[in-house]
Amino acid sequence: MQQAVLYRPDELRVEERDVPTLAEGDVLLKVTAALLCGTDLRIYSGRKTKNVTLPSVLGHEIAGEVVDCAGPLPEGVSIGDQVCVYPLVPCGECVACRKNHPNICRNRVAFGYQLAGGLSQYIVVPANARQNIVPLPGVSAPEAALVEPLACALNGQNIAKVKGADAVLIAGCGPLGLMHIRLAKAQGVPTVIAVDPNTARHEIARESGADLVLAPGEDTPAQILAATDGGIDVVIMAIGRVEALTPYLGILAPGARISAFAGFNAGDVLSIVANDIHYNEYEVVGASSCRLENFHAVADLVTAGKLRVADLVGTQLPLARVHEALDLVASGKDLRVGIDPWA
Repeated sequence: MQQAVLYRPDELRVEERDVPTLAEGDVLLKVTAALLCGTDLRIYSGRKTKNVTLPSVLGHEIAGEVVDCAGPLPEGVSIGDQVCVYPLVPCGECVACRKNHPNICRNRVAFGYQLAGGLSQYIVVPANARQNIVPLPGVSAPEAALVEPLACALNGQNIAKVKGADAVLIAGCGPLGLMHIRLAKAQGVPTVIAVDPNTARHEIARESGADLVLAPGEDTPAQILAATDGGIDVVIMAIGRVEALTPYLGILAPGARISAFAGFNAGDVLSIVANDIHYNEYEVVGASSCRLENFHAVADLVTAGKLRVADLVGTQLPLARVHEALDLVASGKDLRVGIDPWA
């Protein structure tokens, strides 16, 4: 089989490997789509090193077909099923797991930078991750792979208490920003506002349900304030740049939540006046990956047709063109770029 192996930053080789053998309880998937995101790009370039084990096979947004197993399959899963894969395997014992934060488990392992990820024709889901296999019939493989970033967006929105908010601001209209817009509207938010300097993304942000789409500028905060009843209840930083938040700190509603959703570069610092937090009861929250229950919730929305995702799929390239795919992700000119390992 073919597999793209990252040996060190910027050294990614497409190689021939044997199809992996299965230990008791393991499940073999034929990978049908692997989408690429900013995390993959940061690992590839060496900007993300935490928990990364090299050499590694990137790709944690995975869709595949169940082709073999060693022992009985998980309940509800059959040979030939199209599935997506929750990418984290928490330990269940550390302080984060004990406090019901398995997605930030201190000992977790993850597909895509510890376990072999989706930039491969076949992958093994080990026995201790069998519960991570989620069937997803009736949609294309790239749509199935989109469940992972959508689940991350849902986790972030749950933490920031988006449901019940009057006005939500999405900073950044890349693929994740567009997913946030759609999820916020699906959760009944009356006013969703999106800001992005790339005006080419504005139309799809409107089509995604944003009530107001703006480019950042001197008068943008005033325009946002005029469109809301007393300011923004939730700001979601869907791009890893601290300057995406700063202009809007003055238009937050009382009790507002700020979600540092995107991954940032090491050393980036958010600056917020402490007394503004104190007197306005602001909450600053993070969001890291997602939970298995988020995965199931989003999979149900997608299969039921309640969350439109097909138009978020961007260019899909063969595995041999993985470097081109990563360059396309870095350019920000496309939607969710991915790899078809069999093309």
